[in-house]
Amino acid sequence: MASNINYTNIDETYPVAGQDNDSQGFRDNFQNIKTALNTASTEITALQDDAPSTTSDNDFNDNKIKKAIFQDTAWSAPSAETISTETNVDFTAGHYRRLILTAEKPDQNVVVVTNWAPAESVGHMMLEVRSNNSNQKLLNFSTPSGNILTDSSNLNLSGGFDMTDTDAKYVFEIWSPDQGANIFIYYYGAFKT
Repeated sequence: MASNINYTNIDETYPVAGQDNDSQGFRDNFQNIKTALNTASTEITALQDDAPSTTSDNDFNDNKIKKAIFQDTAWSAPSAETISTETNVDFTAGHYRRLILTAEKPDQNVVVVTNWAPAESVGHMMLEVRSNNSNQKLLNFSTPSGNILTDSSNLNLSGGFDMTDTDAKYVFEIWSPDQGANIFIYYYGAFKT
């Protein structure tokens, strides 16, 4: 976007040395300088309001970033959340989420992912899930409207996913290409030391 600062109407040869100069020329030059500075101030303020910052968080309002090469970047990973029975997990809080289950078998801990990515984008997150004690837990997923789709050879949610190893961290990949109308869940496995 081109700048609207007009500096061409500032007469850098005025006043002329060694002769009387009309005061109107001074006033015109000062007005033109003031107008250019005002335009510069407006444009700089707009840049400060919209330009990404290297010293604070940025919100791109769901606008696209094109032709970018990312290096040395990471997913946001908020602190672990304790969940019981049915709990909303907000997609906008981060791509890697840690959940600690508290409802014990036969009750189910149900995860409902909300606030998916905007239309024409794919929301994607990883869940690390563990138990808060040595008692077995059941985990299930739900959606307010739509379908839960799983790789049936890898994850069976019928009756809830049974977390039999209470020392493990269970890792799931979850994504939706249509704002939660279809939620794909893939179970990676139980990880432990």
